[in-house]
Amino acid sequence: MAKSNPQKPPKPPKEKMSSQTKKKLYWGSGGLFFLLILLMILMPAQGSTNFGICKVYIELNELYPSEIKYLSAEDWDPVKVSYKKVDPFGVTSVNTVECYFKQDSAGNITNELAKIDVNGKTRTYEAEKSENIQKFNLSIPAILQNMPDLTLPNFSLDNIADYKDLE
Repeated sequence: MAKSNPQKPPKPPKEKMSSQTKKKLYWGSGGLFFLLILLMILMPAQGSTNFGICKVYIELNELYPSEIKYLSAEDWDPVKVSYKKVDPFGVTSVNTVECYFKQDSAGNITNELAKIDVNGKTRTYEAEKSENIQKFNLSIPAILQNMPDLTLPNFSLDNIADYKDLE
């Protein structure tokens, strides 16, 4: 014997929104959208994981810095980072590092460092040696689990007069 399905009572018709309620809804959603745009503008720009890996490599291979201040960063391929360091004797220098990353068989950029270029090719630095890069690549899984601050610096290197005011 087949069971008969009882008929459900019809739903009551929805009431139309009043024009006052529609206005409140429009103004409220517009205000939330404006607030979202404002928050996006005020948030600092964040770099990629490759920027974080390059930043950690700089901090681990800079000899005895009293202070490191990141001036600019280009988060492309290669990742270029300019920073100011103060050594224990109070000598200040501005350096630029380019971090090149390995590519997989499909051509996608991985998180492993392939090569480092410090201040161009006029001098070879200890940090550029392939043995140091291979040792560092072993620690990348730990870096990915504990990412450093990825906030990109907003200092402009275009005006040379700004360098005198660096603190």
